[in-house]
Amino acid sequence: MKSQIHYLDQPGGQFTLTETDLGQPGPGEIRLKTVTTSVCQSDVVIYKQGLPRIKKWPAVLLHEAACVVDEVGEGVTQFEPGDLVGLGCDIPCGDETCIYCGENGTGDWTSCPNTWATGHEFDGFARSHAILPAWFVKYGPIVKFPKGFSPSHACQLEPLACCLEGMTRVNHCIENRIVVLIGAGSQSTYALQCAQAMNARKIIVINRGQERLERVLRDFGGPNVVGIRWDDQVVENVYQECQPFNEPHFVMVNAPVAAAYELAPKLMGYGTVMDAHAGVKGASGKPRLAHEVDLNNDIHYRLQCYQATHGSSMRGIRLAHQFLSEGRLPKIDLMTNNTERFGQNEIEAAIHRAADSDSLKVIVHWD
Repeated sequence: MKSQIHYLDQPGGQFTLTETDLGQPGPGEIRLKTVTTSVCQSDVVIYKQGLPRIKKWPAVLLHEAACVVDEVGEGVTQFEPGDLVGLGCDIPCGDETCIYCGENGTGDWTSCPNTWATGHEFDGFARSHAILPAWFVKYGPIVKFPKGFSPSHACQLEPLACCLEGMTRVNHCIENRIVVLIGAGSQSTYALQCAQAMNARKIIVINRGQERLERVLRDFGGPNVVGIRWDDQVVENVYQECQPFNEPHFVMVNAPVAAAYELAPKLMGYGTVMDAHAGVKGASGKPRLAHEVDLNNDIHYRLQCYQATHGSSMRGIRLAHQFLSEGRLPKIDLMTNNTERFGQNEIEAAIHRAADSDSLKVIVHWD
């Protein structure tokens, strides 16, 4: 059979559609037919300026994917043709003896120095069909959704998993707590919905641009959701909204800019958990963002916790699968409006739309 592949020739370049022969899956492998792919901000960065991690061009982008199992190879029993599956971005290294990724590993494959990522070392899903190797099928981030489940929801498994990794790493930091989200993009919108599902006391969303902040508050707000403009008074305004508490309990950095990492520590109080969720990166790599922490007076006596979410493990994938399958994000369809839906031959336009200041979640439909 033929697989259609959209290659990006270089950063800032053009997509070229090609066809290649794709055979039958071998033992332990499965062949997938792409149904929907959502656009990540990483795709925007790769398209505009590239990433040092991508060594091979042309590249195949798009890692937030929902696919239908098209064919299974010998020995595959957990999947069958017709199954709708969602996939994660971070994938194991393929070494069965690896202490992170292997059969007896921790499953923490983002800690493995040889881990891969879809759309980076492993081709993304800007292609109509793909064959997953046996090690991916056996150990990798792939889960099956119930019959009749929406592919537009399933392709959001991976970004939701990354979000839930950060919000659940420290026990009881969301329920009945004050949650602050820096940025009003897609990740903060996932976090807002998750915080609502986990019964946060109050959710404060900070953003510079008024247009996207208003969209998020309109579509996902509630009596316990507050929007704050990111201006010179943002710290004072956040602390005022935390009353009767003195400070927020959970702060998530969802804006991939240095200013967000300068703001977040100023919001840290007694017992505050900070999740450095959106990393700052560019064509030249990752800049150093220094911050001094007093290990005794901050970490010990004020019980502050500094953590980071970088990708997701199977723990996050399973949590996201549960949240989606159980319908715990009932407003998720509002993340994608009519201007954010594209066809498979409109990938470049989809990425441009995802870069807009008012956009939340762009989805590419392959049918």
